[in-house]
Amino acid sequence: MVESDEEPTMNEDEVLFLKQNLGKMLSHCAGDELFESGKITAAKAVYLKEARKIVGPSYAIPATPGQEDGGVQTKVYIKLDHLERANIMGCCVGMAKCLQAENQIEMALAWCEEVNSLHRCCYHTSEHPLYDWKHWMIDFPPLSYLNSFGLCIASDIFASLGNSGTAATRRWEARITTVGLPQWHQTRELRSLLDRDIMNKLLSFRHPDPKTTINATVTVPALQTRGSWKRLHVGKLGGVTEGREDFATFIWNGHLYVAGGRKCGDGGPFYRDLWKLDLAALDEWRQLPDYPIPPNRSGSFLGWTMLLHNDTAILFTGRPTVDVFDLKTETWSTFMTTYTPTAADKAAGITNNWPYPGFMACDNMMQILNGKLYVFGGAHQQTRMGCNLFMELNLTTCKWRRIGGTVHVTEYADYSFPGPRKTAGSWISADKTRIYLLFGIFDRNTAYFHNELHGEDEQFGCSDFWSWSVKDETWRRERLSGNPPCARAEMGCVYNEKLQKTIIFGGFNPNLWSYMIKDGRDTQIPYSYLADTFIYDMGPATKPDAVALASAEPTLSAPKWKQVLTPGFPTYRCQAQLTCDPATGRTYMFGGWTNSQFIPTHTKLKSRSFGDLWELRLDVPGGHFEEVDVEEEARVAQSGPWQRCFSCAAAGPWKKCGGSCNGRVFFCGKTCLREGWKEHKEMHKCRKM
Repeated sequence: MVESDEEPTMNEDEVLFLKQNLGKMLSHCAGDELFESGKITAAKAVYLKEARKIVGPSYAIPATPGQEDGGVQTKVYIKLDHLERANIMGCCVGMAKCLQAENQIEMALAWCEEVNSLHRCCYHTSEHPLYDWKHWMIDFPPLSYLNSFGLCIASDIFASLGNSGTAATRRWEARITTVGLPQWHQTRELRSLLDRDIMNKLLSFRHPDPKTTINATVTVPALQTRGSWKRLHVGKLGGVTEGREDFATFIWNGHLYVAGGRKCGDGGPFYRDLWKLDLAALDEWRQLPDYPIPPNRSGSFLGWTMLLHNDTAILFTGRPTVDVFDLKTETWSTFMTTYTPTAADKAAGITNNWPYPGFMACDNMMQILNGKLYVFGGAHQQTRMGCNLFMELNLTTCKWRRIGGTVHVTEYADYSFPGPRKTAGSWISADKTRIYLLFGIFDRNTAYFHNELHGEDEQFGCSDFWSWSVKDETWRRERLSGNPPCARAEMGCVYNEKLQKTIIFGGFNPNLWSYMIKDGRDTQIPYSYLADTFIYDMGPATKPDAVALASAEPTLSAPKWKQVLTPGFPTYRCQAQLTCDPATGRTYMFGGWTNSQFIPTHTKLKSRSFGDLWELRLDVPGGHFEEVDVEEEARVAQSGPWQRCFSCAAAGPWKKCGGSCNGRVFFCGKTCLREGWKEHKEMHKCRKM
């Protein structure tokens, strides 16, 4: 459902005047004429000239991500009037078209992201600050058309890169932000741009799609890299191998720890246990002392995070008492914290001298930096939909303070602060100066059933990206530069210190529809489970000098996203956890949950939790990619819930070889078994049994 606050619409005389004079008023149209005649270099010169007439010669356009003036919201764009905004947006779209035609893909996407910045700054024209789930568009048709054009260009580029999830969401956004606009926005050009066939094709893909991953190759190294998911097998079953979701995990001293969670479904069983696995031996899971606090005092062990601090694991559950697991003695203990609310804190909704109602908190963003525990958002007893309360605990003095945000969701947004959410991704920058916050979910559906403010019969997947300056104590909304993941929540997210890269895997998008054929009928599912992999390379951003400003190309060393192309991948899921071994730089993925409705090939598969363990190898220095047999993996790698036929490479629910190889390869039928048996026999020394 499209929501918007009403912008005063133009009368008939104003509409007629604009239709008759629009071409004269939009100066970027001269560049469009040059582009259509094939004069790309000349067109780019016009676009840059016209844009700089408005923003000035010292303003970097497109902006350099990672700089103070390189965020989504800029003072220059906020102050523009409708005509100036449309002219610059037209120049940005024009530059993206030119660079796409020249196959300068990375730069074309940078200009598309500039269009998004211009659109987001339109929100400042609203009477009241609006949350992201309210689609806002000024009643000026060139703006709605150009914003959609920029989104569709980006969608086409992402599709060509194999990033089907982001390609689909960009097209979907172009549609939902225009569908409720007045009739004079609904032009023939806009309808042609929003091609339903293209949209439906993108929605028919899985992300990634097993039909395309086998042939995926790195075509733009600046935006893609190779990777490999390897399934690891524990010697002895038991412990956490039965599967779980909503658990906590971390790595210490070469061991993977898993705590709490539940098995699939609201009925449990619910766990309060703690296990560890030697990642070098992979022999068996060893049980440690259970979490000792009873459920009637702490609530269920769900959606909590355990963070390393001085050879201990810190566990905050929303209570003034913080739990600690000593990793050397393998014993539990606690310490008390204190909090004195200020007048501003009370105005932000804090009551009873404690910020978390019911002494309960879950699904928060949590990080420890410089001896302080930071907690953002999540749910508490009085709201399960998410909040944006931002708290800091000094681990030396054991005192809390509120940095910002509110206990309950407010009527209007704050453009200088991330909106309410839960299950977001987060990490700390390599130089320890910023904390990053990525995506998450605002559960409007739960709010709807509990009669809370902003409730609606659908969830909202956050698509924004923020960073918090530890020194300045301010937030900056960051650009999703490069080849980024689509919006999602409950994804695996970890920062690999050895590689100095953030890694994202899987998750759940509550707003990305999926089209499929199930039981011989077309089926539409209003969500998607994901299994794609991305890295965020936080290379230092260099402020552009006079030469860079003249060339209009932001430095390629700026922070940006890359997609990791893997022939095989773990099953589509949410609530999986990514962890990194700080000593070896190896990245592991464990557990999670999926819905059988999303995997129609497996008609008998029930919604389930996972207890599988995987390792990600990356084709970057220190990424252990030299261990990958690229040729063999392309033929036998598991593609989500499906297997790859060794002979023809098709993905599906194939039967494994029954020979002495113990099911190392799969065949889709008798013909492929007959054709591929000899090669498999020689390659893997398999014999009939």
